[in-house]
Amino acid sequence: MEQRTIAELRLNHSMLHTPNPSELSAFYKKALGMNVTRHGEKYICTNTERCIVLAEGKPKTLGFAAYACKNAGELEQLRQKISASGGKLEQSPSPVFDESAFSIRDPDGNTFVFGVHTEHRNGTDAQALPGRLQHVAFASDEPEKLLSFYTNTLGFLLADRVEEEGILKASFFNTDSEHHSLAIFTAAEKRLDHHCFEAIEWNAIRDWADYLAQYEIPLQWGPGRHGPGNNLFFMIRDPDGNWLEISAELEIITLDRPIGLWAHEQKTLNLWGQAFLRS
Repeated sequence: MEQRTIAELRLNHSMLHTPNPSELSAFYKKALGMNVTRHGEKYICTNTERCIVLAEGKPKTLGFAAYACKNAGELEQLRQKISASGGKLEQSPSPVFDESAFSIRDPDGNTFVFGVHTEHRNGTDAQALPGRLQHVAFASDEPEKLLSFYTNTLGFLLADRVEEEGILKASFFNTDSEHHSLAIFTAAEKRLDHHCFEAIEWNAIRDWADYLAQYEIPLQWGPGRHGPGNNLFFMIRDPDGNWLEISAELEIITLDRPIGLWAHEQKTLNLWGQAFLRS
């Protein structure tokens, strides 16, 4: 049985770059029922279990993904583990976590921030709809380097991998009992792939679709069911073109679960039909 060497983590918030933070924050207020506040030049969009920070910059790029430990003791344990594994620790860029947080960059330059769990302020119209920020996904032209970094340096656990003739096409990493809080897809370029919000159960998928229809925000992919994770989902795009996923019923796994191996085909990414293959 594989033993976890770090405290359990959950994705707490993330930061997106955008040419127009004010305009994009208005979309998140409407589409995800978020309360918007200013923090200097940044816009912080929150609801009870979801938080997105927006800062001026190149569109469709991630400023950072911020993961939370339950308490300061677990955060210190994680700091020591990452440092002992050769990780180069940096100051935290997060305006949400306190001064005890720290950050590290992966081989692609993506920034991960680690801090102590922070509760988020309630939002607006959609506050009754569940939608915890659950995972983030990247695309990379060097996925094997990322896989090694996440497992060996950060201590994340590999849940599933997708291969084509032995070549890695996607990998899914868990940091607690949920199937994945991070995913990597092989593509021709390094970039953000999507954010995912956990809606808990199937009826909430329906309710989210009805809610978005009020604002004429169309579903771009789904409803469907992923193979890895077995979760129900649909996806929309924000005005910058970022993919946002609404998901439900993500697989719960145990430490003794074998790593899953999937073929690189449409059925893997959508058991119900059409899929978006990155490469």
